[in-house]
Amino acid sequence: MFHLVVGNFLCMMILFNQSPSAPSADTDTMFPVEKWHYAAKGRRDPFVPLLGTELSQGGKTSHLSVENLTLIGILWGDKGYYALVKDGLNNGYILRRGDPVAGGKVADINRRAVIFQIVHAGVVTKYKLPLKEKERR
Repeated sequence: MFHLVVGNFLCMMILFNQSPSAPSADTDTMFPVEKWHYAAKGRRDPFVPLLGTELSQGGKTSHLSVENLTLIGILWGDKGYYALVKDGLNNGYILRRGDPVAGGKVADINRRAVIFQIVHAGVVTKYKLPLKEKERR
């Protein structure tokens, strides 16, 4: 019995005498994370997954925010309409109907605009991104 009391007392003393260490400036989590930088030098980045990068499977476009997109052009053909858009970092994407974007999907594409269906807090809204007159040909 004496060993249990002494053991509990020592454990409590150790716990109460600990103070949290100040987090370093380069970490924002409780556990340290190794950060890597890869210099591609014209090669494919080996840390980018090979699977799931097709637009129809929700790979590259599911992170696109509708507020940061610029509609560059619209193409159409036998298989429907395609929208050429670029994001805030000037990365170009080709969207078609049903492709996922952040918080929603591409609802429709016509010759004048792309219409997105965005769901936020259970409320479905439609956002229209028109093609500017000077860009239309």
